Amino acid sequence: MNLLIRRWGAVVAAILAYIAAVSGLLSWGYTPPYTLSFTEGDIWKSPDLFAPFEFYIYKSSAERSEEMDSLVQHFSLVFHKDSQIASQVQQRVRLLLSSHSAPYRQAITEALNYAYAYGLVDVPLSGKRGSAILQYNRNREEIVGLEALVDTHKLWRWLESRYPALRQDSLRSILRSVLVPDCRYDPQASGERLNLAVQGISPYTGIVRKGELIVQRGKIIDAPIAQKLYSLRLAYEKQNPFRGSLTSYFGMVLLVGIVTFTALMYLYMSNRLSPKDTRRVLLLLSVYFIITVVTVLFHHFQRRWYNEGDIPLHHLVPLAMGPIMLSIFFDERVGFISAITLGAQVSLVMEEPVEFFFVHGLSTMITVFRLRVLQRRSHLYYALATLAVGYTVIYLGYHLYRQGSTELLPWKGLPVLYANVFLCLIVYPLIYLIERTFRISSDITFLELLDTNHPLLRELARKAPGTFQHSLAVAALAEAAAQKIGAHPLKAHVMALFHDIGKLEAPQFFVENFATVSHGGVPNPHYNLTFHESATIIRNHVEYGVYLGMRHRLPREIIGGIRSHHGTSYIQYFWEKQKSQNPQEAMLLEEDFRYPGPLPTTKEEAILMLADTLEASTRAIPSLTPEKLRKHIQKMIQQRIAEGQLRSSPITIAQIQELEEVFYQQLLSLHHARISYQEKQPELV
Repeated sequence: MNLLIRRWGAVVAAILAYIAAVSGLLSWGYTPPYTLSFTEGDIWKSPDLFAPFEFYIYKSSAERSEEMDSLVQHFSLVFHKDSQIASQVQQRVRLLLSSHSAPYRQAITEALNYAYAYGLVDVPLSGKRGSAILQYNRNREEIVGLEALVDTHKLWRWLESRYPALRQDSLRSILRSVLVPDCRYDPQASGERLNLAVQGISPYTGIVRKGELIVQRGKIIDAPIAQKLYSLRLAYEKQNPFRGSLTSYFGMVLLVGIVTFTALMYLYMSNRLSPKDTRRVLLLLSVYFIITVVTVLFHHFQRRWYNEGDIPLHHLVPLAMGPIMLSIFFDERVGFISAITLGAQVSLVMEEPVEFFFVHGLSTMITVFRLRVLQRRSHLYYALATLAVGYTVIYLGYHLYRQGSTELLPWKGLPVLYANVFLCLIVYPLIYLIERTFRISSDITFLELLDTNHPLLRELARKAPGTFQHSLAVAALAEAAAQKIGAHPLKAHVMALFHDIGKLEAPQFFVENFATVSHGGVPNPHYNLTFHESATIIRNHVEYGVYLGMRHRLPREIIGGIRSHHGTSYIQYFWEKQKSQNPQEAMLLEEDFRYPGPLPTTKEEAILMLADTLEASTRAIPSLTPEKLRKHIQKMIQQRIAEGQLRSSPITIAQIQELEEVFYQQLLSLHHARISYQEKQPELV
């Protein structure tokens, strides 16, 4: 129970860490097109941008500055007017005018009338336009134009134009001594009114409706478009104050989590992945993570350093590399679901996510099915050729649909896709690195082990030729059976080649080697042994085979086949002899007459057990006929089922029926009856 919890805990921790890391990468690598930086006058290189929501267009800084200048220039200034000051000034002037000549008296009188006609202010009015609010008291105020009010500069200009013959310095000296402004400026009241006026100014010049085209790809960003883009960015940031932080990250976690969960659940339910095999889970997640990292980094550097929009460099992302590697390490189902998962996942950061998923996702799905049977190294190159064809057909088909014309097809994308195919050749050296890192064997390794010049197989052929021939026959049976029920034919074949290498320890004690090892001159060596001793020798070939496999660093799958190819079945011949001659002792030694196991846990291991049993037992049937062969196959398979030897394997009843038929056809071909020819009788002379 504790071991199971630790296994599940490690797997769950790895999955959660993967989701967290990938979500962070994709959040960092993704930027909405309406938050991109731009410069007025540049060309818009991103896809056509439509308004994602309704927003207002802000006025430009020049428009706002001009509007504020106009407001200040035409704004109403507030003055407190004292109506008593004009009469008081005129009384003082009458006393002063008696000592001046008539022209000066007339000029000063008219100047006072001009200054106090609407009001003399205490602030300069030069350059100001608009109106003035004259407040007499709390209940009375008057609005006049600023041009009606007079300041000292305006008064001096009026005097110069009206009485140019008089000395202006004398006039100004007299007026300065008596003039008192009757309109005093109130900056606080004016500021309050200005703030109210500013608040009433709209910051917008228009509105953009949801779905409205803002800018097309390839168009120049002129001033109106730039202002729309700027306004869209401000509106987006206002609606999404936590953009790029926890909220966005949480959304990405949900997307990556559901994609990852769907893929892993599919693989678990189809018996392609198990939490018991932590290394395989880590391998799958590591490949997913590496492809995502490569995609995000490539996308980031492309947008930073390559700013040309005519060559779609994003098609260089080697998405197919991940599913191809997983197909080689697992099978085509793992590669297929990986193509969907990775295609959907990395499309999140692409500018054209639909195009990228169709071109790369679908092409990769087709390619991994080409790798269903990888029995020669050339099959990998055939798969890459299939990838190139898939790229061509799907890319052209997608853009023919989108563009509706052959003249508008983006032909520059095809060379980029073909370069992507060459990048996928990196798969071959990467396989070796992954095998050493995760200690998991790929189809490439199994292809290398098909060579019968392997030291173990050469030694088996030399020391135990009967066992070697038996292994070759079992390999042919296992491969055909695996092909029939959708198991791994290559793996089953190689497992069968090595399943009996443990017989190298004592080849003369196995029946298939009696004649070849002794050259027909030595009797059965078991005659001089007890049944228990003979059973021990036979039983030990499993453990010694495991030892040899580990010493020669054979893949875990092959060692698993060596361990389980007899399961926990009886060493039947010696067990029956022991029971018949010494039944009481037999019950005490029962476990010594059983193979150590474990039971087969994969389809390939179950196929190996049945193929080994049937190939060896069929040789002992005298006068073999098709009827005898079929009954024998059914009997032996049912016997293994009754013993529970197949209960841990994922083989179904329907598949067992298919295995019966393929074993029958293969064994019938292997042991077919030959025509006997009568020797020619010598003629009597």
